[in-house]
Amino acid sequence: MSTEEWQTFCAHVTCEMLHHVKPFVSPISKVLSDEHGEHLGSGSYVGDPSARFLITNEHVARHIRSAPLTHQFLDANVVLRCTNNFVVKEEPFDVAASHISDDSWSHCRHSSLSIPLDRFAVSHDPVESELLFIIGYSGERSSFHFGTLNSPGTPYLTQGCPMPTENGDPQFHFAIHYNTEHARQVPGPRRDLPTPPGMSGSLVWNTRAVETLRSNGSWDPSMAFVTGIVWGWPSSATALLATRVEQIRIRELCANAACA
Repeated sequence: MSTEEWQTFCAHVTCEMLHHVKPFVSPISKVLSDEHGEHLGSGSYVGDPSARFLITNEHVARHIRSAPLTHQFLDANVVLRCTNNFVVKEEPFDVAASHISDDSWSHCRHSSLSIPLDRFAVSHDPVESELLFIIGYSGERSSFHFGTLNSPGTPYLTQGCPMPTENGDPQFHFAIHYNTEHARQVPGPRRDLPTPPGMSGSLVWNTRAVETLRSNGSWDPSMAFVTGIVWGWPSSATALLATRVEQIRIRELCANAACA
């Protein structure tokens, strides 16, 4: 595959994953007053019609101790408060989940969906040079307009990279490239890659695009699996750190959140 063909392939995977993953994600904000809020991080809806949950990082969820936290469904203008407690696993896991009640889920018309638990991989084990995908909500792009907090998402296609030596534990974590200077823009309005603060809690998807390409199969985004959750950005490295999917233990986390 030539360089041009590879870039075209990556652009295709990015666009397909964006449309596939967009209904699953939500910005998470802190309520400062009746009229103001502050963007904190990123989350995703997981579960099935009988029990849905919002998953993010523990270091994002912990802010609920000092102020209410909110989430927002796709294609809905209303912002909803997280009404249930978060069940958390602190470092080195840094993951949290809160039950989304049926009343909250049906409070307004929206296009959000929840990720079935069987879309979470058993372990983080992508093939070499596999394409990984996230959608996160950077604080750099979050702003108030006419009394409303606007936090647009950033879709990003990347690959794994060596773990920075001073951060993370390979037993629990892995690293992905995140270079704000060298990122390539897919077709559309020009937008530079933002700095990562606020993207904590973004799920990392193993697209399985390279795996499928090597087997001469036909790829589509429904083949992708969740392989981790972003939690850190070493300031000295052009990388994001993520907790490995097997350390999230998604079924156990959701079962505990359902009982919280």
